[in-house]
Amino acid sequence: MTKITGRPPKAIKQEKNIGFFVTHAQHAIIQEKAAQAKVNISDYMRQMAVNGYVRIRWTEEDVALLKQLGALSNDLHAMVDIAKREGVLSAMLLFARYRDEIDQVIKLLQHDRKGV
Repeated sequence: MTKITGRPPKAIKQEKNIGFFVTHAQHAIIQEKAAQAKVNISDYMRQMAVNGYVRIRWTEEDVALLKQLGALSNDLHAMVDIAKREGVLSAMLLFARYRDEIDQVIKLLQHDRKGV
């Protein structure tokens, strides 16, 4: 039998505990802001203390855009195959279309996700 070792150690271990008291109203506000940022309260408070802002995790829309980029990557690979088979002129027409699509997706992903 193999030895069960449990959870692997974290790359960066959180070693210090900082506790403080808040009112019920303050706790509700912090909890709501953490939920908006899609992080737990500990991560929210840690990021606020260190950075002064919280980076919002990827939204469903952002994940969909990343998947779209993956699909475009596959299409670009196919375009390279077309360029090899049919010549550069055929590939150039496809490239112009994909270039604009990729630029649009990247522009949407670059929006500022601070602010919670």
